[in-house]
Amino acid sequence: MSGAIAAPMTVAVKASPPFSFQSGDRWDGISVELWETVADQAGLEYRYRPYRTVSEMLEAVEHGQADVAIGAISVTADRERRLDFSQPMYRGGLGIATRSEPSGWLVTLQSLFSWKFFSAVLALGLVLLIVGVLIWLFERRRNPEQFGGSVSEGIGNGFWWSAVTMTTVGYGDKAPVSPAGRALGLVWMFVSIITISGFTAAIASSVTVNKLQTRINGVADLPRVKVGSVANTSGAQWLAAQGIVYKPYDNIKQGMRAVALGEIDAMVSDAPVMRYMIRDRADKNLLVLPNLIREESYAFAVANESPLQEPINLAMLNFTPTEEWRMILNRYLGLH
Repeated sequence: MSGAIAAPMTVAVKASPPFSFQSGDRWDGISVELWETVADQAGLEYRYRPYRTVSEMLEAVEHGQADVAIGAISVTADRERRLDFSQPMYRGGLGIATRSEPSGWLVTLQSLFSWKFFSAVLALGLVLLIVGVLIWLFERRRNPEQFGGSVSEGIGNGFWWSAVTMTTVGYGDKAPVSPAGRALGLVWMFVSIITISGFTAAIASSVTVNKLQTRINGVADLPRVKVGSVANTSGAQWLAAQGIVYKPYDNIKQGMRAVALGEIDAMVSDAPVMRYMIRDRADKNLLVLPNLIREESYAFAVANESPLQEPINLAMLNFTPTEEWRMILNRYLGLH
């Protein structure tokens, strides 16, 4: 390849921790360490040129403004048509980042004080009161010992009877004797079974509804929540192909911040990059789901039919099977 590439060559790079990031006045990361080893073995002189997005890097390589692009560059069919890629350096893929759900007795207690819970209690109380008033009207003359007295006492006794009957406690201290009262009692016994079941469901719903609205377990949940992704990336392309509306961000950092603040419910992007960002920030409120949306290989990008492809691949094949490379991956990604 002598004379094919002018020295020093231009290496396009962008910040995508842990694959590439600036540390002081120099670049560091998995891709950077691999590239510098490859360039040393292949005898390549180079200089870094930073870019804002992956698409800008790839366009620069495609149009001859840069010789190679490094970082967290996933290999896709569309990119393969425009460029050539080196041997894969890492197998990762698209993942979903979301907020971790709080749990424990405090969350349950807070749910019990929600408006949904109180509305269910009020609705039940209203039904009990209506039935209590009816049984008082039917029994106040035929059964004054149990449902007589003042209006408030009579309605109170009716309310007590309706509650005892609904809960099937059956103390037996009060019982209707009039035909209309007994008919109401018979109907209320059967209606109570449905009423208490609905009330139980309402309580359970009030305790869990917030979690069900925000919890994301996988791809199937994405269409019903607010989703974000970095514009013009494989994650954005995947969402568009699935017909999922998403909010575009300039970079992963902005998207992850939006998830943390609750502006969106999920971020679809490179899983290893998002996991590194969460670990680096020590943010316990964010997590990346264990299952990948789609597996992808990360590699260096060069122009179609570039003479750089062969020496880069040869150097990578010599270096990636070594213990030194495994130690680099473990240092940044915590692999074992």
